[in-house]
Amino acid sequence: MKKIVFFVESMHCGGAERSLLSLLNNIDVTKYQIDLLVIKSGGEFEKFIPTGIAYKSIHLKFSLLDRIRFFIKKKRYKNYHKAQIFWESVEKSHKAYPQEYDVAIAWGQGFATYYVSKKIRAIKKYAWINIDYDKAGYKFDLDKDKYAAFDKIVGVSEFVRDAMKKYVHESKLLCIRNIIDREDILVRATEPIKEITNCSCLNIVSIGRLAKQKAFHLSILAAKHLLEKHVNFKWYIVGEGAERDSLLNLIKEKGLTGYVELLGFRDNPYPYIAKGDIYVQTSLFEGLGRTLIEAAILCKPIVSTNFPTAYELVEDGQTGFVTEMNAEAIAEKILLLHMDKKRYHQMVDRLSMKTDNEKQNTLEKVYTLLDDQV
Repeated sequence: MKKIVFFVESMHCGGAERSLLSLLNNIDVTKYQIDLLVIKSGGEFEKFIPTGIAYKSIHLKFSLLDRIRFFIKKKRYKNYHKAQIFWESVEKSHKAYPQEYDVAIAWGQGFATYYVSKKIRAIKKYAWINIDYDKAGYKFDLDKDKYAAFDKIVGVSEFVRDAMKKYVHESKLLCIRNIIDREDILVRATEPIKEITNCSCLNIVSIGRLAKQKAFHLSILAAKHLLEKHVNFKWYIVGEGAERDSLLNLIKEKGLTGYVELLGFRDNPYPYIAKGDIYVQTSLFEGLGRTLIEAAILCKPIVSTNFPTAYELVEDGQTGFVTEMNAEAIAEKILLLHMDKKRYHQMVDRLSMKTDNEKQNTLEKVYTLLDDQV
């Protein structure tokens, strides 16, 4: 039985973590001995790790010497991603992981990639990339030697894979979309929630970390436009993160208390999408855009900003709208869906007829990697 390790930074809430859980809950654990390795145990998603997966931690500690190195390197690498600076600071403090594997998978760029590259011994190594590498702020000159250690590099969308061609030969690149478990989403979407109860107003839902990448300030500014147009609405934002205080201040500043609500983290976001009327994604960039797929499964017309992968997931004008990254454009498309009921219901009907066999395709591609048939 092959020994497989998946390394992810943590099991805290996030799209990458949800995607990994979807894979682990669908993979045949009787075929492999699977370890799930994290920097430090804890996290909201730990309870969803399936039986048969060994959950382990490397117990990373940040010493005084590491902190001094980080302070020095932060000045040297001013325009580099924080994860790159962090690794340059702590790499020397850590020995190789004691266990050896047949296959090691770095689930996500940054620390996971660096640790698997340098500290895990395995016959085969694969790196997953789930973001827009350049827009996220990574610089390849510091990453070149790390990615050289991997047999294949996997992008979660065609865009992510193709964007890496400027750094890595295309023979080393694959596209494997994250598993989106349709049946699980439909079942979990029926769980009761107490927040969305007003059926007489337009209920808008957005989901994601409260991080700058997600650009929720655009949601709030778009909500201001809707208010000025006298739309009766509530906008629910599901997620938690470092931008909470800034977003709360903007909500108050724009007079949107009672109209835009930050619900915080929910380990099951699907009932919120299901009870909403429109799903809105305001991201500046995404590697895939998992929540757009989830909203489509739940037959909710979508308004998304025009990050590249949005066009892979939303049929513009047919199942939703892909619009410019400004509040007025976002509000305009929401208003169009709200006012044009015929078009709205046509989109719902189109979404209800969509089929998606990506789950099986993804599993087959993953098994091909694990069984060393690439």
